Amino acid sequence: MDLLLRWLPVVILVIQMLMVWVLWSLKQQFMSRTECTLQRQGCGSSKELAVEKVGVQITKAGVRINALETDVHALPSRMEFIDLTNKIERLTEKLGTVDGRLGGINRAVDLLNQHHLKVD
Repeated sequence: MDLLLRWLPVVILVIQMLMVWVLWSLKQQFMSRTECTLQRQGCGSSKELAVEKVGVQITKAGVRINALETDVHALPSRMEFIDLTNKIERLTEKLGTVDGRLGGINRAVDLLNQHHLKVD
């Protein structure tokens, strides 16, 4: 009895797997309703419709790729990026110089304010 209870889940699993395989096999043997409807209307099989869908998707993908290529060609080149980097470095140096001068001016203004506060 203990042996039966131990192997019962395995046996149930195997039976369920067999049932799934049988249902899958039956599905492969019969036509779906949409395929039947398409055949009756003379539209061809669902495989033909799938091929048409793939063709439409390929066309859309081609349009998107062309748009991307156009965008990529509009991007700046490596030399333009290098020039921009050099200009930014020069601007950073100039801002550092201006910052240093403003620091000196701030110090002088602070000294003048302290002097005027002491005099009054």
